[in-house]
Amino acid sequence: MARTGFPAPPAEKMDDRSIAALLTISENRSRILAVIVSMVGDFEAAEDLFQEAVLEILKSEQRYDPTRSFVPWACGVARNVVLEHWRRQAKMPSSGLSELIAELAMIVAEGEEDVWRRERVALRGCVQRLPDRMQKLLLLRYGHNLKGQALAESAAVRVGSLRTTLARLRSKLRECIESKVAHAIPEATA
Repeated sequence: MARTGFPAPPAEKMDDRSIAALLTISENRSRILAVIVSMVGDFEAAEDLFQEAVLEILKSEQRYDPTRSFVPWACGVARNVVLEHWRRQAKMPSSGLSELIAELAMIVAEGEEDVWRRERVALRGCVQRLPDRMQKLLLLRYGHNLKGQALAESAAVRVGSLRTTLARLRSKLRECIESKVAHAIPEATA
């Protein structure tokens, strides 16, 4: 499968409903992926499972009730894909912690659309305010999933300082997002 985040389209022609479902999945990719990542704890494995989840969502879209919210349903399908993966691998987590984290991620995914949108807008603004070098580092790490030596070489950063640099960068982004969202709330209620 291509590393675009979505599997190749089925050989048969997709109907309008399938195309609409794929667009809706695309719009909510980060929410669905968050549930999977919270369960498996590995971004690469989560990406592969996300692709499986997309196929499963498209296969089972006839069972989706359009009067209900799409995201919780799609996250439930994704959760089932992970559970099936664990069964195939005979690697069910020994504690219920992964299940609990997945449930919490699903609750967050169901959260207010407005809050989710404000946080995404804030993140974009915060990333744009970063120096080009830091933007590149973020893109290489989270966009291209580079790690360790490969990331250090591509970003022209020492391997030894990479972990600290990324931790500081994430912390700075978190503070920026919280600040932007906090300042946006009074404006929205006024």
